Amino acid sequence: MIRMQSQRLDNMLKAVKKMEEILVVDDDTIVLGLVRRILEREGFVAHCVESGEEALEQIRERTFSLMITDFNMPGLDGLELARKGLEIAPQMPIIMDTGGISPTIALMAKKIGIAKVLSKPFLSTELLKTVREVIDTGREWAPSIGQAARS
Repeated sequence: MIRMQSQRLDNMLKAVKKMEEILVVDDDTIVLGLVRRILEREGFVAHCVESGEEALEQIRERTFSLMITDFNMPGLDGLELARKGLEIAPQMPIIMDTGGISPTIALMAKKIGIAKVLSKPFLSTELLKTVREVIDTGREWAPSIGQAARS
């Protein structure tokens, strides 16, 4: 009986996870393709764009469970994209990835309302663990995001 209930719960969680739509933003098409495959293999729906401007258009058009953005991109960098994205969708949690994480970048990310900063290169297991953690707990920090996005 308990085993059946556990199995049903697992199936329900998988169904919910499959509905999660994630916006992935990176100017490197190879990284976009890799992240897309990692996420889709786990049942997430990945919407991939190559610029901050394209990401903002997507955020205006639909609701995402999460955005994963690169820090270093031409045009809007990850911090500015996060700031503008949170003005449009303050409940959307954000993960920013970067090849060179520094205390300054981490502090700026936190002030803006970015949930996690992930260092590149990362393992697929590390990405998935971070995605699940942020989606599961992302709404807890949302009220402070609106304040950060307006400052």
